[in-house]
Amino acid sequence: MKTSIKTSIVAALIAAGALGTTAALAWGGQCDGPRGSRAAWSQMAPEQMQERMTQRAEVRMARLELALALTPEQKPAFETFKADMQTRTARMVETMGERRSADRPQTAIERMQRMEEMSQLRQTEMASVRESVETFYATLSDAQKTVFDAEFQQMGRKGDRGMRGGDRGGPREHRGMGPRG
Repeated sequence: MKTSIKTSIVAALIAAGALGTTAALAWGGQCDGPRGSRAAWSQMAPEQMQERMTQRAEVRMARLELALALTPEQKPAFETFKADMQTRTARMVETMGERRSADRPQTAIERMQRMEEMSQLRQTEMASVRESVETFYATLSDAQKTVFDAEFQQMGRKGDRGMRGGDRGGPREHRGMGPRG
């Protein structure tokens, strides 16, 4: 590659970085990713966090309802499913608030215990969500199941993943304590 091309690429990267820093400073110095990721949530008041999560859940449910084109017979099952998801959102907000107000773990053992507790909580939540999805899913036609599968896969991805780019899929690289490579 010619030196002038390399120089141009480096200059473009530096300019893009400077532009991003300027934008972050203009927004009050809270750099929370290009699409408003959860990184800034630690700085939000619990009420703001609850409002934001509730709004996002409502938008997702409205989008899902429109995409599925539910029949009148399916509406009660959807409302039950929606209520289950709203309850889950409320529990998540409560858990996040409790974690936020708790003392941070000081040792590696305390951090690992906390991670283990959170993992168990997530497993319990996932089992609850799965049961709710299974019940609602059984009421859908084959075409609606295809739509539901596509929409449900996108929930929690668009705009939520910060720099990870939620639409890419695939395993996350070099995260956690597992082997690298």
